[in-house]
Amino acid sequence: MIYILILLPVAIILLIGNAKQKQRENNKPIIDRSYVGDSHKQPVPAHRNAPSVQPALHNSNDEEQSVLIVDDQMAIRILLRELFEQEGLLVYEAVNGTSAIEVASSHQIDFILLDLKMPDMDGIEALQEIRKFNKTVQVAMITAFGDPDKLDKARQLGVQSFFTKPFDIDYLRNYVLISLNNARQNTAE
Repeated sequence: MIYILILLPVAIILLIGNAKQKQRENNKPIIDRSYVGDSHKQPVPAHRNAPSVQPALHNSNDEEQSVLIVDDQMAIRILLRELFEQEGLLVYEAVNGTSAIEVASSHQIDFILLDLKMPDMDGIEALQEIRKFNKTVQVAMITAFGDPDKLDKARQLGVQSFFTKPFDIDYLRNYVLISLNNARQNTAE
């Protein structure tokens, strides 16, 4: 029942977002974003339904910031992908902890939204592996369960904040954008 309560608003938001996006697309020129054949460029963005770890956008701007969304629920990944793409961020997705480690090790990631409970390994185990090669990436956890021991361990690994499902999408977006902006300002100083 809780999945229905989560998925129904997500589906409505996606339908409204798709309608708005189609309206915007009708008012702008078509841009070819295919990169097939250029091995030095980013991979071709994957279809939403594929269990992908590919970036959604490609921009040659070195200043572009990126977010990695790690959640085994496709609806949440789609919702967050569209939300952050609209903000101009480079968005990566991972369906589980193993994929998250792979993406984080092969791409420059500025912020990770990490689900705590996943099938192959939990978010804590995935973050422990990521911290072995990236000690500074900003991380916030998404969880439906608030196990105090896991939350304490997450804090020790540098998790900045926790969002309980179902979360306030506007608050989450603002939190990530402010965190990325603060990090950019700190590195500019």
